[in-house]
Amino acid sequence: MANPGVYRRLRDKFFPEGLPPAGSFEGQTVLVTGGTTGLGLAAAQHFAALGAHVIITCRSKERGESVRHKIEQRGKGNITIMELDMGYYSSCVSFVDELKKTQSAHGGLDCVILNAGSARYSFVEGPEGWEETIQVNTLSTTLLGLLLLSWMKNKQKSRKSPAHLVFVTSRDHLDPDISKWAEWATRDGLLQHFSMKENWPAGEMNPNYANSKLLVMYAVNELCRLAMGPDGKPCIIINTLCPGLVQTNITRDVSNQPLLTKITVSLYFKILAKSPNYGARSYVNAVLKPQEEHGKFLIGAFTEEEYRNDTGMEMQTIAWNEIIRELGSKVPDLNKVIDDLGQ
Repeated sequence: MANPGVYRRLRDKFFPEGLPPAGSFEGQTVLVTGGTTGLGLAAAQHFAALGAHVIITCRSKERGESVRHKIEQRGKGNITIMELDMGYYSSCVSFVDELKKTQSAHGGLDCVILNAGSARYSFVEGPEGWEETIQVNTLSTTLLGLLLLSWMKNKQKSRKSPAHLVFVTSRDHLDPDISKWAEWATRDGLLQHFSMKENWPAGEMNPNYANSKLLVMYAVNELCRLAMGPDGKPCIIINTLCPGLVQTNITRDVSNQPLLTKITVSLYFKILAKSPNYGARSYVNAVLKPQEEHGKFLIGAFTEEEYRNDTGMEMQTIAWNEIIRELGSKVPDLNKVIDDLGQ
């Protein structure tokens, strides 16, 4: 019997999610990180076509301006380009500070899609001292989430409805075997363990990707708690999202791998992966979810409860404490931000 995941991927490849009616995002401001290629670019195009003012982040302002021009050439488009390098904490902080200066009118941002991510086939240490996948997908994404949540929660009083904050994750967060994580956490710390070159598994494709996505899922679960208001309802609607298997350049690092690996990965994506246009439709639909869907993991057109057992919840506490300890030691005033969110 064929794997049901194959059926789902083939279905998604040829039968995409629908989009809301034209003009659904008129007057709204939508932020998409990593919006110059792949899913981020496709999402930006969808939101722009539906009437939104779209803010796209990129590491290179020149590349961003080129993308802005292309989107606006398609017809409808109100695009702003902002620089963000998620390899650096300072860039994340400066980016949010600039957002506060330029986007605070009319209730601030309406929708945020934290899409930027990394998948490495070979070990690369980032400038902050952590393996790049862990840095981008876990640490910097959590930092952005905290800073944005704090600001968006403060703006909630001037809004008629809650804003949306969506974290692009992956169903791969269900894959890691966490049976040894407590041991690693005690010995070196989880972040340190996954950032040590000697622990990098030889011959595995992007071995830290699933680990980074599980770690950020743990962090987002905590952010969902911090997003709640005194009335027991979310001030900001937070969701995690898996867009499915999509043809993007997130696996660009495979070009440095052996020929057989390159052929295998290429065929796998060619046969089963959907287009960025189709995959990004899930981004649009994610920011239309009601308050009742707050905290849910979205995959395809469905909502799924991620696997949570007692061991997983204990590990969430360990991972969250590590992440906050790291971010709090490197980012001035972040501990105050977290304390204020918890009040």
